[in-house]
This record gives sequence, C-alpha cells and structure tokens, in this order.
Amino acid sequence: MRLGGAPWLTLILATVLVGIHGAARAAGPVGLDTLLRWGAKAGPLVVDVGQVWRLVTAHFLHRDFPHLALNVLVLLAAGSGLERLCRRRDYAALLVAAGLATMAGSLGSSGGVSVGASGLVYACVGALLVLGRRHRAKLPARWMSSEAAVPTVLVFLWMGWTSVGVDNAGHLGGLLAGLLAGVFLEPRWHPDTGWLRPVGMVVAAVVVTG
Repeated sequence: MRLGGAPWLTLILATVLVGIHGAARAAGPVGLDTLLRWGAKAGPLVVDVGQVWRLVTAHFLHRDFPHLALNVLVLLAAGSGLERLCRRRDYAALLVAAGLATMAGSLGSSGGVSVGASGLVYACVGALLVLGRRHRAKLPARWMSSEAAVPTVLVFLWMGWTSVGVDNAGHLGGLLAGLLAGVFLEPRWHPDTGWLRPVGMVVAAVVVTG
C-alpha cells in the first residue's frame, strides 16, 4: 500500500482561502458589497451580464471567520486524506468537477449571492464516503470510511437546512459530484489509467448537473 506524501494541493488551497479572506477584511468590513466586488456569485451578474468568472472566484470568498474556519478545517481533514490516498491529478479533477457542480446547483436553484468553499468540502467528504466503502477492506482503520463520513455529511446538511442564507443547492451539487467521483477514484496502489479518470469525473459532473 503506497500513500502520498504531504497534501500540497490542499495546503495551498487552504492558504489561499485564508489569505483572500484576510485581504478582504483588511480592505474593510466584509459585507455584501465587498463580496460582490471581490467576485461573489450573483445570478443576474453571471447570466445577464456574462460575468462567468464569478463561478470560480465565489469559491474563494467567505462571509466571516466562522464560515472560513469551518470550511478550512474540514477541507484540511477530508481533502488532505483524499489527496494522500489518490493521485494528485485525480484529486485536482475532483475539485474542478465539484466547483462546476456546486455552481450549477446554485444557479439552478437561486440567483442570490453565494460564496464559500463548502461545495468543495462536501465533494471531498462524499468522495471519501464512496471510496472508503469500496476499499474499506484494504484501507487502514485511521482513514475515513463510509461509516465515519455518513454522520459528517448528515450533520453538515442539517446545519445548512436549519440556517438562514445557506446555499443548500450548491452544497448538494458538490456532494453529488463527490459521490460520483468516488466511483471513478482509485487508490494510488491501483494501476494508472493516465488522464482517463480525471477527465471522466469532470465530464460526468457536467452531464449530471448540467
């Protein structure tokens, strides 16, 4: 069994999230106007004005420190484990697919303002759920399996549905992308298939959520 080394992609992503929020706060209070200036997703600006870049930048913005802290902590836990367990390019493809699915769900449900890396976090947990279930006989006990991931997913969904102003459709889009990616993902010790898996994950996410 061969697991990867340091989860550099996850660490870089977490650092970028913290850095962007810090820069936004340094410029003043992080309110609705600030989030929109920095690239929050807003349906009319994306659909009517054509600012599709907001579908990318929105993932890197957060309303406040608790919002940022929760996403970063779970990303470091779930994302680091997934990155070490799978090949890095497959993990990167998962993040791309999750970003597409999150924003597809968000745009399809509401034109409101939405920010945060929650969809990416849900995707990581969902992928671990399926991957852990498929390979639970070979994984060390310390790795998250389906039995550990299910309560986490349920708690997060409950927090979303019982809170005001939460983009639940985006969360579900990210979770769906992660669950689907878990079918494609294989641990590092499996034979390499080049770019077949990562491309398949992204295409599947576009087809299912489109």
